[in-house]
Amino acid sequence: MLTVGYEKSLGQISGRIDGELNEEVARHYFTQVAEVIKATQCHRILTDVRFAKLNAREGEMETLSAELITMGIVVGSRRAILVNEDIKQYKTWENYCFRNGYKNIRLFIDEQAANEWLLSDSDLILN
Repeated sequence: MLTVGYEKSLGQISGRIDGELNEEVARHYFTQVAEVIKATQCHRILTDVRFAKLNAREGEMETLSAELITMGIVVGSRRAILVNEDIKQYKTWENYCFRNGYKNIRLFIDEQAANEWLLSDSDLILN
């Protein structure tokens, strides 16, 4: 299951992925996020993958992280990823994003901390 929407009261895009999270699901998710970005000009994105099982090879993560800009995800976007306690593979994703210029991406276990960081203005630069 995959959902993406704009939460006007919070001024952020919120998405959730449940079940298997593979390259195809991730591409579909980022396509939907890009559509919401285009419609709202919002660049604060909360992605909840606490109930997803990441099933992607490193090569797929590397390729997709490099393609995000062409999909409409601005490099300076602030992206909080809400994960369960098994963060090893998500750290790999985060590192590939960093390598491709996405410096405003963080992993969180606590939803409140994720929202607080996401809505703060420190180091938010949109290129």
